[in-house]
Amino acid sequence: MTDDAPDPVVASLSADRYDEFRRIVDYAFHPDAGPQEYDDEPERIADRYGAFVDDDLVSVCGHYDLRANLRGEWARLAGLAAVATPPEHRREGYVGALVDDALERWRGEYPLSALWPFSRSYYEQFGWATANTATTYTCPPDQLSFARGAAQGRARPVEPDEWRVLQSVHETAAERTTLALKRRSETWWRERILSEGGDDRPWAYVWERDDEVCGYLVYDFEDAGEGFEQRRLAVDDMAAVDHEARLGLLGFLADHDSQATEIRFAAAGRTDLLDLVPDPDAVDCEVETGPMVRVVDAADALETCPYPAEANADLTLAVTDATAEWNDGVFDLAVADGEADCAPRDADAETVDPDATLDVGTLAQLVVGYHDVASARRVGDLSVADESVADAFAALFPTERVYLRTFF
Repeated sequence: MTDDAPDPVVASLSADRYDEFRRIVDYAFHPDAGPQEYDDEPERIADRYGAFVDDDLVSVCGHYDLRANLRGEWARLAGLAAVATPPEHRREGYVGALVDDALERWRGEYPLSALWPFSRSYYEQFGWATANTATTYTCPPDQLSFARGAAQGRARPVEPDEWRVLQSVHETAAERTTLALKRRSETWWRERILSEGGDDRPWAYVWERDDEVCGYLVYDFEDAGEGFEQRRLAVDDMAAVDHEARLGLLGFLADHDSQATEIRFAAAGRTDLLDLVPDPDAVDCEVETGPMVRVVDAADALETCPYPAEANADLTLAVTDATAEWNDGVFDLAVADGEADCAPRDADAETVDPDATLDVGTLAQLVVGYHDVASARRVGDLSVADESVADAFAALFPTERVYLRTFF
């Protein structure tokens, strides 16, 4: 907060503030669309909050109540989104007030929070850190020809009323991936994924095997360059229960060679496709950072985190957190047979040298498995007292396949 900026009050937004909320969000994220007219408030997918100075709404955000895979178990995940401030109120610290309020509200209920940043460095200052990378492939359809006939089954189109079969595939695929979301609501599927009732409704197909749906694609066609013949098939959402079902989907995409000059789709931050296509040089493979993750409460996150069954350790951690003061201190972590107890050390307790020191962002990356210990020491903020501590950390926090692909 700047010295002359008044302290805002953060509160949930009532329905009569919906138009004002939408105007602020649309100006921040869709300014090229110009001023809009809004219908009645739709069914809420997120809870809306705002920072007020007197009765003026100066900044807004949305909170999502999510469930995500955390190392093979389901955990609550708080999503932060639609963070927006009108230009006349920017650089007054109002987003910081929204973040402080959100962390206070989430504490005790959500061990972790995630967001999709407009600027990575902006949210790093509040304690979020990269959760995963994602790979975007762009290639001619014939580069996917290796998958034609490689999978048993068939593709068929689906309508929004069949959203539950897509949800089943989504949940099955999520069981293998940390930070994948467990459930999307019917409203989320119909409005966010399948754009029911919208002007630009995407195409949706499923892959069936033995009369069971085991994969799906949601995609659009778009211009891929100058000229009528340049068209791209762009996949918006894709999931498969196993590798064979994924091959079925890739083979289906390959069969669009008469309609598209290139295919674009995203996957977890690996480059496996390059080992399958006939000509890797014909595939544009771009790896980029994705969403960000944050520990809400260090003790809660370290107790919630599933550990290997054979893991045992007694460690003292010094955590730094410039935003959430309850995380900024020393914690005692005891893990026995995969179960953990963690508590902050009392301020008047005997001073000890910590086994490890790290910031709250690096802690989140270790908890979800984005970094292994060696990477956290090399490119993160982890420092350890000796190599035996590094070995203990490595046993507690093996890497995971982390891929939060649902945008919110």
